[in-house]
Amino acid sequence: MTPAEEQLVESMARMLAAGGLPLAAARMWAYLLVCEPPEQSAADLAEILHASRGSISGSARQLETAGLIRRSSRKGDRREYFSIPPGSITQILNARLPVATAWRQLAEGGLEILKDRSPASRARLQEVHDVYAFMEQELPAMLDRFLERRKDTTS
Repeated sequence: MTPAEEQLVESMARMLAAGGLPLAAARMWAYLLVCEPPEQSAADLAEILHASRGSISGSARQLETAGLIRRSSRKGDRREYFSIPPGSITQILNARLPVATAWRQLAEGGLEILKDRSPASRARLQEVHDVYAFMEQELPAMLDRFLERRKDTTS
């Protein structure tokens, strides 16, 4: 990897980690976004990312469970290879939908508890409710539009 590529991977990983993904898994996923060839063995990932094989193994389990990477093998080769399947970014966004729903519901309950307070006192919680209600409604439609547009441009 060039220094610029390393910086790109690290920047993407830090952004993913800020969203809650463990840094080791974030680095692995970020690297798999840009690597050539697109399939990498655990040993390759450990070497390139300066990580232990155990860290790569744990990260791979976590990312695979989330549907963000796929594990494969090659005939005559005992190693496992990891890559990013098409559509994994939309899976990440779809995975946020239950969080938006949970926050909207929690805020709704909170607004009911605070119903006797002034509108100014409820404004912060109302904003949280409104943002998550909007995301809950718009995210599926937005992803559908994206996938339709992408299908049109890649066909």
